[in-house]
Amino acid sequence: MKDFRYHVVSLVAVFLALAVGVVLGSGPMRDAFTGSLAEQVDELETDLAQAEADVVAAEAQTSTARQYADESAPAMLSGALLGTSVATVQVSQADAQAQAGVRDRLVQAGATVNAEVVVEPIWTDPSQTAFRSSLASTIAPNVVGVDDSTSAPTVLAHALAQALMPGVYPAGFDESALSDTDFPDAENAPDRSALLLDLLTEAGLVSGVTTDAVSAFAVVAGPGAEDDATRAEDSGIMAALATTLAQYTRGVVVASGVDAAGDVPSAVLNSPDASATVATVVEGTEYYGQISVPLALADAQAGAVGHFGPGEGRTLVPSRAG
Repeated sequence: MKDFRYHVVSLVAVFLALAVGVVLGSGPMRDAFTGSLAEQVDELETDLAQAEADVVAAEAQTSTARQYADESAPAMLSGALLGTSVATVQVSQADAQAQAGVRDRLVQAGATVNAEVVVEPIWTDPSQTAFRSSLASTIAPNVVGVDDSTSAPTVLAHALAQALMPGVYPAGFDESALSDTDFPDAENAPDRSALLLDLLTEAGLVSGVTTDAVSAFAVVAGPGAEDDATRAEDSGIMAALATTLAQYTRGVVVASGVDAAGDVPSAVLNSPDASATVATVVEGTEYYGQISVPLALADAQAGAVGHFGPGEGRTLVPSRAG
């Protein structure tokens, strides 16, 4: 049997706990606790009200800024690309909304968008390397400027350029090179281009709509793969594609979203050949940056290839915006 003192101690402890509860729950102690809690609630409610006001102010400021951009864009863009026929080329999982925004600003600058092309994932899919090599071998006889030693990605890049630019040849070649193709007559250039585009489309490498020849390219780059290594590798291939396109025209610009490691603009900047011939606009697919894309393209056509947007090694906006 437990000692009677044990029960006495237990009872005393219970009564002490009740007494402490009564003291804390009433009188000055209660006021101290509840008063402090009420003050905290008041402070939180004030902070919440301020945060809500800040959101409203930010939304109003954004609306005003967008209105300003829309109303000032016509003056900045007017005639910048007058007479230029452009192809938008979506790469690295660029979405349709980004492409549409860039396209609208190109048109506002006076350009005619004659082609809207999507480079499909199969272009860089490692599991499709053998398929691409086979296709390149099939296409090569009708692609000017390549031979048996040319890599498959380069053959395909030249094929896309020549598919969209009938009668235009890479540096060092002219229509005399057509004698080795199935279309030896220069007047049949549109037929050769149509064949190349059909082969690329049927193979699933590209999709989209083409209505006429183009003279410049706006490459719209998406975020790419989630894996850093894969994104960097794919971006290198896309930068090489853009560099090949630049062998046919001085007008090539890459527009991307928010700056990210291993993205297409980074791959362009990391390549001496690419950075010297391909303009880039980081955040060029964002609302404000879309205005810079036509200006950067116009500068590139004039021989001033630049790299624009926030970040080291770039200018925020093209000179034509000033």
